[in-house]
Amino acid sequence: MSIDLLTKLEEEKEQWIYKAIVRFDKELLENAEITPENQIMQIKNMHNRMYRQRTREWGQMNKDIKRMKESLEEAEQSVHHLNMAAQSLQEEIAQYEELIIDLDTSLLEKFKCELDKRFEFDQIKGCVLFKDRKTTKLVKSFYELNREMDEFYQKQLDRSIRRFEHFLGVAAPYERFDFHTNLPVTALSLKHGRGLDQYLVLKNFEEDYQIVQDTLNENNTMVYNDYVEQMNHFKQYGKKVLLQKCIIKKEHLRMVFDELEEKNNQKRANVLSISKLEKKLSKSEWEWNHELERVRKLDEILKEEFVNVVSVLQEKLFAKQTSDADRWIYHQYCQIILKQSERIIGNEYS
Repeated sequence: MSIDLLTKLEEEKEQWIYKAIVRFDKELLENAEITPENQIMQIKNMHNRMYRQRTREWGQMNKDIKRMKESLEEAEQSVHHLNMAAQSLQEEIAQYEELIIDLDTSLLEKFKCELDKRFEFDQIKGCVLFKDRKTTKLVKSFYELNREMDEFYQKQLDRSIRRFEHFLGVAAPYERFDFHTNLPVTALSLKHGRGLDQYLVLKNFEEDYQIVQDTLNENNTMVYNDYVEQMNHFKQYGKKVLLQKCIIKKEHLRMVFDELEEKNNQKRANVLSISKLEKKLSKSEWEWNHELERVRKLDEILKEEFVNVVSVLQEKLFAKQTSDADRWIYHQYCQIILKQSERIIGNEYS
């Protein structure tokens, strides 16, 4: 009886593993050359190899994602700085273009030689009163109006200089503008008035009065034209400087826009790469979780079959009718099956 039992148990010692494989996946039984225990060990070993490979892949993917996110952050910072630079350049260009327009508004007002306001006229006859018909009066009026003319233009020139230096302060901070003043003017030369101070003949006074008026007008026009010419020269120079600055700034702006386009393309590429890699990582993790559940299911089945077979053996082991020899055999096979379970269920997996 003990020999038959020993033979029977030897033949059935892997039946519990076989039943577990049938429950888990019948297709595994197609390879009859491999024992059930080895088949389980192959599954576990393949699972462990897969886990190590997946772990390496996940580590590399996480490193790549981290690197791409750092690159994306750097690109975003670069885009921010480039946008600030572009805005600053656009403001400078707008300022230069506005200054070019403003330069044209710098105009020189012509002095008015109002000689008549220095003399008192007869409202009926329309001529200068006798008391004002004097050489000294004419000469004094001439020099006073000349001085007023100089002061009138000097004030405008000072304002213009300040405007030019303000306009070009950003573009050419070290430029200085100085008008040539003290221009040569025509001296006064009266036809009459070499004798008495008082004009006795109205016609003689009127001739000298006209000479004073004409000389003042001539000097005024000459000085005005000269200052206008100088001002136009400064304007053209200022426009040239500002236009050169505009050209340089626009070229810088073009380069900034080119770099912005490159960085934005880099951002889009990084976002797309990160998205693809994160999807790939998520899919890989999902597949692994599915595989993990599959191996856990196998272990659960193995545990159930192990419990079933051990329960049967223990029932027979402790049965009253079981002989001592058979009890010893049942005990030994319980130990064999326990060792089997430790080998195939005890394998670590993640």
